[in-house]
Amino acid sequence: MSKQNKGPRKCLDCGSSRVTTKVGAYRMKLADSWAVTVQDAIITTCEGCAGVGVGFQNLDGLMRAIAAAVVAKPTRLAAEEIKFLRTHLGYSGVQLAKLLGVGPPTVSRWENGHEPIGAVPDRLLRALDVIRDGAENFDVEALAAIGDKPGTPLRLRVRIKDGVWQAAA
Repeated sequence: MSKQNKGPRKCLDCGSSRVTTKVGAYRMKLADSWAVTVQDAIITTCEGCAGVGVGFQNLDGLMRAIAAAVVAKPTRLAAEEIKFLRTHLGYSGVQLAKLLGVGPPTVSRWENGHEPIGAVPDRLLRALDVIRDGAENFDVEALAAIGDKPGTPLRLRVRIKDGVWQAAA
């Protein structure tokens, strides 16, 4: 169920005051073909030009929640997740390659799905995110349980509760 508010806002594109804002689910594209469903997105629609805008409370917290869910998954990282984590961490492909001890073409092959990420770089990339984001509840022992088969991207829903983004069941 979504909440709707009509207010005195004006469309930034056409200037119309026929603007509706609701809070609802939105499919947010993160990397290539991978998207997550974000509950509680702020969706603004203009009846004048049919324009749609989407906003999120605490965008940094949302990205951290998505990264935490990716880092905690029990299978190898998929190409889209590698690309998401790299951009979330703020690294270029060259910078990430240097940190993981591989060449830039290797990172490119991982991100394009031409080669699965190896076990050691997979764990190192997850650890880089845990160090950056300071995940308090991360179970380091879970790294040992990551399987050897290439993973598929998570089907993920996130929602905000009491101002904190978290993966939803």
